[in-house]
Amino acid sequence: MKAYIMDENRQLVVREMPEPIATENNAIIDVKYASICGTDFRTFTKGNERISPPRILGHESVGIVRHAGALAMANGIQVGDRVTVAPAIGCGECWPCKTGHTNMCNHLQTIGYQYEGAFASQMEIPRQAIIMGNVIKVPERVSDISAALSEPAACALNAQQYLKIQPDDYVVIYGSGYIGCVHAELARLAGASKIIMVEIAEARAEIAKKMIPGIIMINPKEQNTVEEVARITGGRGANVVITALSVPSTHTEAQIIAAKMGRISLFGGIAGESKGFIDSNLIHYKELSVHGVHATTSVMMKQIMEYVSEGKLNLEKYVSAICKLDNIQDGFISIRDQNALKVIVEP
Repeated sequence: MKAYIMDENRQLVVREMPEPIATENNAIIDVKYASICGTDFRTFTKGNERISPPRILGHESVGIVRHAGALAMANGIQVGDRVTVAPAIGCGECWPCKTGHTNMCNHLQTIGYQYEGAFASQMEIPRQAIIMGNVIKVPERVSDISAALSEPAACALNAQQYLKIQPDDYVVIYGSGYIGCVHAELARLAGASKIIMVEIAEARAEIAKKMIPGIIMINPKEQNTVEEVARITGGRGANVVITALSVPSTHTEAQIIAAKMGRISLFGGIAGESKGFIDSNLIHYKELSVHGVHATTSVMMKQIMEYVSEGKLNLEKYVSAICKLDNIQDGFISIRDQNALKVIVEP
């Protein structure tokens, strides 16, 4: 079968790969859609040393079960089921796993990294994913595309568990890509008083304003972000700040614009050196809470799909393009050069 892989030379190419082999301990899906995520894009632009090549990439997926071994059937998975998979798979034995934080597993294994991924016509669901409950049946009222987009949205939901957004809160989000927009949608669901986005790309900012009417946009090329946040919030500052991009300076600025007792989510990981962006005295004297976040769990993916099913979230509106596997490189280029928010791959 054709697949998009990181090859032995760590180059990203479409090439023939063996189809997954059916066993009693696995399941196999026919992939209907797979989504290009921010991590995939960073791999495309900068490589990724965490991936063990040769490896099929992609971890945001939806598909139809074509094979269900005895283990899968014992866990309620049947041939013909429409499913998505939480890609971060815990061991089930360490303290984070036993306390429900499987995304924080000490021995985490991830689809598209240690397991074969979703940029292919078929994908194996490994034994551990079945045991850990990472296979999620898609509700009837959730579309295939929404199901494929549920995992990154659930990563945003994971971050907001720590932020505890309240109706009186002013929320600032750096970055207006898909993740930034989902953060804004979730903040609105939580009742945030004002939602402010900081975005340097005018085209992307205009898209975000259409997707989420009522948000306030700051362009740091033309405005002073610190001064604008102070003005918009009447001098209070932002109760919640989310850095939904990979720009180190935003980690520093987030502490400056945060209100006293503000909560900060350093959502976007930084490629390369990540030291030297935190001001300990700002955290100390303003009583700031600074939170990290990594991946998500099946529980949060189910919550996102519940929001979609109830009409509280519309994820499909963020899809800029759907491409075939042979043209997946064009999908990455459209993200880089045309401000595409979300590109879906149809294997």
